[in-house]
Amino acid sequence: MPGQRTERRAPAYLDIARDLGEDIGRGRFPVGQNLPSERRLATTYGVNRQTVRAALQHLRAQGFVAGDHLGTYVLAAREGRPARPSPGPAPAHAFPGSFLRPARSAAGHGRLLRRPPDPWVAAALELPPRRAALAYDHRLRDTDGRTLQSADSWFAPVLTVLLPGLGRAAWALGEEPESGRETDLTELYGWAAAAGLRLRAADSVQLARGTAEHASPGGLEVRRTIADQHGRPLIGTVFRIADEQAELRYADSQAILPAEGRPRPAGGANRIADPDRAVLHSWASPNAPDRGLALRARIVLACEHASAEEAAGRLGHSAQLVAAWRDRFRAGGLQALEASPRKARSRPR
Repeated sequence: MPGQRTERRAPAYLDIARDLGEDIGRGRFPVGQNLPSERRLATTYGVNRQTVRAALQHLRAQGFVAGDHLGTYVLAAREGRPARPSPGPAPAHAFPGSFLRPARSAAGHGRLLRRPPDPWVAAALELPPRRAALAYDHRLRDTDGRTLQSADSWFAPVLTVLLPGLGRAAWALGEEPESGRETDLTELYGWAAAAGLRLRAADSVQLARGTAEHASPGGLEVRRTIADQHGRPLIGTVFRIADEQAELRYADSQAILPAEGRPRPAGGANRIADPDRAVLHSWASPNAPDRGLALRARIVLACEHASAEEAAGRLGHSAQLVAAWRDRFRAGGLQALEASPRKARSRPR
């Protein structure tokens, strides 16, 4: 109806992430212990497992949880982490991304349109070089309206099928002229995670050819190709940033969502406090009644002065198992070893 305001509902995976984050903050899921399984969470919230997986990936990106082959477990609170998950993807993981210095505030504006791809994008995505393709222009501007970063993206046609949100936006665009339509695609990576896509980005950096629209002379140009877990190239983006604005801190072929790999503790993180070491030795006794706990204690003790691979060889277990329990201890201390990860409680409703 004219004049009626429609409230935009957050995607289901963000609601679940916020709910689990609040449970973590209240201590319902202790540090170092598992969240319920994806299957159990999907049943609890009445969604599919891909939606649950996207919610867990969102929590990983914000530092609330980590994962290993034993499950997804809670991390200790750290400085700079929000009290609860934000209502949208973390800024570093919002589409299309940003290379601005963190202290620089900017507002994003995006337009969906159709236009021929840059030659390198056409080659990377196997698009016809002179035919208009679905594209997205995104600009980060400061309070004075100055463009601090531009990002021009093109999408492989199959992505509109894989991501219904993008497909709906493309359908609404229709055959509009090159001026395009204002569109918010910041949650595109979240859509991809919900669809079961694991995206990785490969970047190349070079000096930008300065223009009044994009970047001043001496700026940077970053060409990013994003592919899924099957190696299919799905998105090509060219970022242009003035050199005084750029903060290029990333790893080549980086994961988009989630940030893969376990947290890397600072030097000395293997050091065990004397009181904890005494408890671990008591648990690791050959006559200990809990054989599983004894093994976990021996793993942690063995990793104090050795790598996971070295400790695994000494104990006769897989490096994957050893690294998992070492990281559990780092995250949650002794209590993380006492509870079996298979016995995580579901959230009461």
